[in-house]
Amino acid sequence: YFCLVDSAEQVELLGNFFKTRNQTLNVLLEVGAEDGRTGVRNQEQLHATTAALARWKSQIRLCGVEVFEGVLSDEPSIMQLLHRTVDVTRQLSREKRFDRSPVILTGAGSAWYDIVAEIFSKAEIGEEKELILRSGCYAIHDVGSYRTAQKRILECNATARGIGSDLQTALQVWAYVHSVPEREKAIVGLGKRDAAFDSGLPVPARHFRPGSAKPVSVPVGWTLTRMMDQHAFLRVAEGDNIRVGDMVAFDISHPCLTFDKWRYLPVLNSDYQVIDIVQTFF
Repeated sequence: YFCLVDSAEQVELLGNFFKTRNQTLNVLLEVGAEDGRTGVRNQEQLHATTAALARWKSQIRLCGVEVFEGVLSDEPSIMQLLHRTVDVTRQLSREKRFDRSPVILTGAGSAWYDIVAEIFSKAEIGEEKELILRSGCYAIHDVGSYRTAQKRILECNATARGIGSDLQTALQVWAYVHSVPEREKAIVGLGKRDAAFDSGLPVPARHFRPGSAKPVSVPVGWTLTRMMDQHAFLRVAEGDNIRVGDMVAFDISHPCLTFDKWRYLPVLNSDYQVIDIVQTFF
């Protein structure tokens, strides 16, 4: 287990807590960006934090440096932050601050992992390093924000293109059609309690009528126009074959905010048979 620290106040609180329990905590120093989230911003904060770590050597082990570049949205700013993170790591190595070998150097959400991998893998910090990429959405992917990010990676990175395949979305939320009150509108039992909506509304993908052999692709033009707590408004074309009791599968954008709404997720095979259950811990 590794905890992040970015201030002397944090270190003092952690040091006092673990001293009373005669335990040692592994930590990573976090580097942050101006107008970003957590993380040290400047040399003054860095010095104060490392000085506090030095006072609590018996309780806190500095094992490496961490950054989350996902708080930024443009490539130049992200590269600047990553290079500064390498500089900080090199400085701490030169000052012999680390209590672990190899030193951990970690970053990368699911949108800029190619740039993190390129910069960190080439980084010379003065001692052996262990590079950890923390992308999570690769395991699930989506049809929204991370599909856009992956498209950028494939366009810009020859190594990614050379793999010969791409990430595939693996999470869908199914809902029943509750009502078809108008010729171009259906109400489905999918709401904000069921799926993410912060990075775009879910996208209709598959249509199934109980008694049919298997689901089929939805007609072009089916679109969610609005989500409420437990319902969504599905725009269809007049004359489309949709009935109360039908089921619609939706692809999503931003998997994390869908995962946190489900304690258990069924795993399906290609025949739509449930073959496993995954428990979530969000």
